[in-house]
Amino acid sequence: MTDTGSSARLRKRWCGPLLALLLGTTPLLAGAQQEQATAERTESDARIDPQAQRILRQMSDFLAEQREFSVRTEGTLDEVLDSGQKIQLQRAGDVRLQRPNRLRVDRAGDLARLHLFYDGQRLTVQGEQANVYATTPAPSTLDATLDMASQKLGLDAPGGDLLVSNPYTALTEDVRSGRYLGRAKVNGVPVHHLAFRNRDGVDWELWVEDGPRPLPLKYVITSRDLPGAPQYSVTLSEWNLSPKLTADQFQFTPPRDATRVSFLAPDSKGGAQQGGSK
Repeated sequence: MTDTGSSARLRKRWCGPLLALLLGTTPLLAGAQQEQATAERTESDARIDPQAQRILRQMSDFLAEQREFSVRTEGTLDEVLDSGQKIQLQRAGDVRLQRPNRLRVDRAGDLARLHLFYDGQRLTVQGEQANVYATTPAPSTLDATLDMASQKLGLDAPGGDLLVSNPYTALTEDVRSGRYLGRAKVNGVPVHHLAFRNRDGVDWELWVEDGPRPLPLKYVITSRDLPGAPQYSVTLSEWNLSPKLTADQFQFTPPRDATRVSFLAPDSKGGAQQGGSK
């Protein structure tokens, strides 16, 4: 898969030999910066209910204003087997973000335990169970790093649109229609329920907290054109908008016995190591 952009990110999962080794089919937050002009064209072309558009923009602007935050995630991912049976995989984790150039994700699931570190200079992914890691130089901003990860490393997955500096632009890039479905509750918290449909076979929903902190509390993506219409669902809780993050939390120090591998495809001899075994 080589397509990029928000609509592609809503569909894609981590792929490639390294990520198959590290993560199986575990998704991880990723994203890319989009131009404001794209959003303006989308707004004029899409049929978005004004109330849904207003709440989505409030949420996006509020997230973009946060210089740092941490959040707990708990999610499920549907996996459609060759037999057509759909099974559900679970995972939970923690995300720490500090703008403009730091991100850390720690996640455990049915298939893997993984950690992602971005410290403003390098991007590293570690697979704890496989005891391997891959690292590469990265751009000086989070948006550019996520874009590089998408285009050059093939690292893409649902949810990253909530992390970029302009979430509204990323979320609405390929939207065909949007609706306000009313009020509901997520884990007892009053929310607004929004539903959107993209042009490329993706439906997605957001539950946005009702109140002075319009935070996303639940996010569901349905790939309606894929066999079995698999879904990715994540709830976001324990939001901390003043977490007092430190630089060392985003820096990766490899375990003494860990093996360094490549983000690139293995060579013809089946090797995947890059720059030595440690």
